[in-house]
Amino acid sequence: MALAAACNGGASTPEPGPTQASTSTGEPAPSETTGATGPTTGEPPPPPTACAEPTTLTASPRTIGEAVAFINGLPQPLTLDCFLERLERPLAIAATKSVISLQPAVGEASPRLFLFAGELVMSVAVDGHGFDLLEFGELVTPTRSIKGEIGFPLADPIAHDAPFTRIFDGEDGTGCGICHGSEAPAPEYPQAFVSDALRFPDFETVAFADLRREYDRCDPAVQPERCARLTALFGHGPVEPAAFPESMPTIYDYE
Repeated sequence: MALAAACNGGASTPEPGPTQASTSTGEPAPSETTGATGPTTGEPPPPPTACAEPTTLTASPRTIGEAVAFINGLPQPLTLDCFLERLERPLAIAATKSVISLQPAVGEASPRLFLFAGELVMSVAVDGHGFDLLEFGELVTPTRSIKGEIGFPLADPIAHDAPFTRIFDGEDGTGCGICHGSEAPAPEYPQAFVSDALRFPDFETVAFADLRREYDRCDPAVQPERCARLTALFGHGPVEPAAFPESMPTIYDYE
């Protein structure tokens, strides 16, 4: 899961409405920019939208509930690339080459990416297994997070508890508990579980400059899906490097 650098895996909160997460403005979507170059920079306009139809909706969800509301407000059918494209910028990203995960990296050129928005960390893959998954980790303490997951593409809006029912093990926990210790029910959401939050160690980090370089040189004629994923992240506004706090443990600290 996000905040799950190693593995994927009370009072009910009101079901979020489709605009709860959005910090949308009426500003035109980057993909709707017209003209051969940007209006003042002389640079080419952003690439076409990955969404089913143009939209001005943007958001920076800070909870899993807000992310679900944002997803339900975007045009359907919905791809993961559309969701990523519409996240507010600047987008804060960290990358890892770790393969100890249910969403493993495919080498340094196609790492697993973590997107940071306040207490919410989301993770996506650039290629390979887990490519169509959006994983969540919502911090409730500096070292504990609620886990969730959504599979794409989506044909219809999803239920508010979809990220939690998807990973429920059918008994008393989630698949995330295999690697994230001390799993327990989370009162913040029905059917949710909280467990240890983990970061990837420094030696598994992929430098931001190297990740950016993969986007710059990606050839969509050769790797269309991989390039589309990188474009959804880097092609629609500023992106900046981020990192997990050093105080957060890694999977190796369990040993």
